[in-house]
Amino acid sequence: MVKLIRFIALVSQSIFIQFVHIFGLIAFILSAAMGYFRLPSWTVPIVSVIFGVVADKYIDESAVSSLLEKAASANQRGGFLIVVYFVITAVGYISGAYGRHYIKNRK
Repeated sequence: MVKLIRFIALVSQSIFIQFVHIFGLIAFILSAAMGYFRLPSWTVPIVSVIFGVVADKYIDESAVSSLLEKAASANQRGGFLIVVYFVITAVGYISGAYGRHYIKNRK
């Protein structure tokens, strides 16, 4: 149970780092738009892998990595970033789908 709580804390810290770096925010907005415009849900894992690989290979996080050192060292592993971006894109997709449903029922 303690390991699960630590893992959730590490993922949430890494999500915070990705949002501070703006690349995570772009992934969230893109996935929210995918959910809003009813793209198939199987696109979420594809987008999360693409964003995870791009963030691992091309994005320099040294400017914001001093915030949370454990999460920054975990971000250097490519597989962990794919998990982080899967969480970001899944929550974004669900938020977009809920937003579409809420706006439709509001009118």
